[in-house]
Amino acid sequence: MRGGHGKAYTWLPVMFIGLAFAVRAQNLTYHSFWFDEAMSVHWARSDVSRILHVSMNLVEDRLPPLYYLLLHGWRLVFGDSEVAFRLPSVLLGVLLVAVMYRLVRNALGKQVALLSGGLIALNPFLVWYSQEARMYALAVFVAACTTWSFLAALRAFERGGATLPHWVAYSICVMIGLYTHLYTALLVPAHGLYLLLTRPRFSRIGLYFLSSLVVAALLVSPLLSAAVRVSGEAGPGDPLEGLADRLWTLLRGFTVWKAPLASLWADVVVVIMGLFAFIGLIPLRTVLLGRRGGPGTKFPAIRLFIALLLLVPLAVASLLLLRNRLAFFGERYFIVIVPWFLVAIALGATQLGDLARLRSALLWRWAGRGCIALPLVLSVVPLPGQWSPPARKEGWREAAAYLAAHSRPEEAVLIHPDWVRYPLQYYWRGGGQTYAVFSSVEAHHDLDGPLSVISMRHPVVWLVESHVEMADPQRRVNAWLAERYPLATELYPPGLAVRAYVPGYRTSRLPDFAQSISVAFRSCVRLIGYFVPDVQVRATDDLFHPPSGWIHVVTYWRRDEPCDQNYTPFVHMVDPIGQVWGASLERAQNAFYLYPTVHWRADEVVRADFDVNLNPVTPTGEYLLVVGLRDSAGEQVPLVDGSPQKTLTEVWIVP
Repeated sequence: MRGGHGKAYTWLPVMFIGLAFAVRAQNLTYHSFWFDEAMSVHWARSDVSRILHVSMNLVEDRLPPLYYLLLHGWRLVFGDSEVAFRLPSVLLGVLLVAVMYRLVRNALGKQVALLSGGLIALNPFLVWYSQEARMYALAVFVAACTTWSFLAALRAFERGGATLPHWVAYSICVMIGLYTHLYTALLVPAHGLYLLLTRPRFSRIGLYFLSSLVVAALLVSPLLSAAVRVSGEAGPGDPLEGLADRLWTLLRGFTVWKAPLASLWADVVVVIMGLFAFIGLIPLRTVLLGRRGGPGTKFPAIRLFIALLLLVPLAVASLLLLRNRLAFFGERYFIVIVPWFLVAIALGATQLGDLARLRSALLWRWAGRGCIALPLVLSVVPLPGQWSPPARKEGWREAAAYLAAHSRPEEAVLIHPDWVRYPLQYYWRGGGQTYAVFSSVEAHHDLDGPLSVISMRHPVVWLVESHVEMADPQRRVNAWLAERYPLATELYPPGLAVRAYVPGYRTSRLPDFAQSISVAFRSCVRLIGYFVPDVQVRATDDLFHPPSGWIHVVTYWRRDEPCDQNYTPFVHMVDPIGQVWGASLERAQNAFYLYPTVHWRADEVVRADFDVNLNPVTPTGEYLLVVGLRDSAGEQVPLVDGSPQKTLTEVWIVP
């Protein structure tokens, strides 16, 4: 990528831009919308007046309105699909590569700009948020434009040209950034401190800078006023407590992010990329060789500028902890510094490569090329892991599809807490009635009223929980249902818990959807019906209850005569020669445990649900579902005809 290869400087930037689009466009719908994205969809579907009221006052949603307004207009043209909602972030992520390439080329030269462009195109953290229907791709893009305007104003001032247009652009970018995400303003103190350190005497350029900020502040004053009002609601924190952990978390997020790498390998990648960035902030040629020149000489004190862009936002956010303990809320809030972290890596790798190539030996020249290639390789290694089961976001799409396939119109779906209903509602195609009742549950809250009404109206209640650690830390809603009704099944897609409880487990007749059967055991109870929702399953499951697949079986029983002891049924999956490849889970919330057979009445049908947990290495093929019965001593009860168990149906294990 050096001087004699002029053509490379023409096609490589275009290639990186195309690569950025290809990476961001692939697997765009692999992840379901998670809660935050569903909120974007919710506000985008709202009236403009509603968006402005909520976002300008920072009530209900503590984020500014610009992204929601843009998405509102976008969906009117491109529709409501997942791709449509995520496409703006894809395009902004691609534009970020172009803007940063041009910006870095002006400040550091073509070589560093090319490597920076490649790193930004492939960075897992930036790719992740370029595939999300949230404002973070817009925030980092606007932040890059803000810094570009700032540097353009300084360059014009040094050359004696007109600076006013650049400062107008700077003021506009600051304003747009604040209306996108308040943390875009974290770069502004870095700009001001750079001016103060490089131009200690107050001059016309300082006046322009302050004037631009005043104009931007006036234009966003209603939003800033609301931010000040709500900023202390969470209570103060300690800026020094956990500082090292916070910094390590950011560094890890900016390099490997969601990659399911072994901890040691992930740490190695983080350390190497961190060392590259650190080296990039040191004028290595000057320190080691006493020479000036090389990367970093096209703009005054450029390394100081990059260091300020990286450190000042972290320092300001740490100070904000004195006001709000959630100021360091998550890695995504600091996305505006990620491009500059990657520029520092590119600068460090380029410096090492240049130093290595000063040696005449062929091995050193190859080492120099390796220094430049290594950050790109380390960016690519964790990237595929973002589209793998361990990195999944909240599985609302999959949960909604399961509920649509397995819940019945007469059953209820209770979403808890109520404010997580938006992602399920986006995907919901089921016929059952949905409820969203509790926004938070404290120890003194009475649950009997609403939960009793829902339970009396519906034979099955599907409880869908997410973020309950915030709204119901004692899990009181789940405990209320579990104490009273049998647990039919439970699923754990990422970020959720889905459980089905059966208030109507005691009924007067066999339901229409059940398969009628008559299986008499040498006991007081008889199996009179069953239902198996799925006859084709996979032995492994990486979504609902990894690693094993489950088969859900519903059985119906009747008492033939009064029981003098309690019985417990089981369901197994066996192969044609009788080997067991799946066994029903023993649960204390089974109907036979909650309602022992000695208490059964002669005129009722009792429903008992089973989840048959499969061996994940079960070969593909045809298997049998069999049901059996055990007495109170744990001994298996034979059928009247002497058989140990009864075959219910055939199931197929598919690849």
